[in-house]
Amino acid sequence: MYTMKQKQNYLLSHTVALIGLMGAGKTTLGRYFARSLSVNFVDSDDEIMKRAGISIPEIFELSGEEKFRDIEQRVIANILQGSPVILSTGGGAFISPKTREILSNKSVTIWLRAEPKTLLSRMDNLHNRPLLAKGDPLLTLTNLSNERERFYEQADVIIDTDNLSAALALRELVTELQERDVLQLEKSVQKEL
Repeated sequence: MYTMKQKQNYLLSHTVALIGLMGAGKTTLGRYFARSLSVNFVDSDDEIMKRAGISIPEIFELSGEEKFRDIEQRVIANILQGSPVILSTGGGAFISPKTREILSNKSVTIWLRAEPKTLLSRMDNLHNRPLLAKGDPLLTLTNLSNERERFYEQADVIIDTDNLSAALALRELVTELQERDVLQLEKSVQKEL
């Protein structure tokens, strides 16, 4: 397991927004990364449910996907006004032009890319995923992947997670963020006795 070096403090200069299809590891890797850095982790879907007071499948059912995307955009914009966090976004967030613009301007976007078969193997409960609840989930994921790839490719960083453990994906993420000066070692000043 990869962990950040002990006795070193890291600073996050910008929010790191994880994008990609459901099952890509945005929440798993995001929580792990945030814990390693001692920064906050925010899942935009969780924030939407908190603010709406109902589940995402219920929002889709009652108001439709367009209304959900509008709520999602406002929630993400609000999150990005605060201190830098690790942000896990919903799979469709980066498809919306306005949400994509907000994320691109106010965060470092990381596409966690994986093949549809890998994505499906990582998911437990398909009933909580409105876009997969009906029909063939693998076919749906394949179609979503094909439709969304051109948007996801606009991310600042692309990490292929198909054959990576969370620890190895984290290592790649840390390297990419350090190269971009988004993740830096805090300079410590030692007092002379």
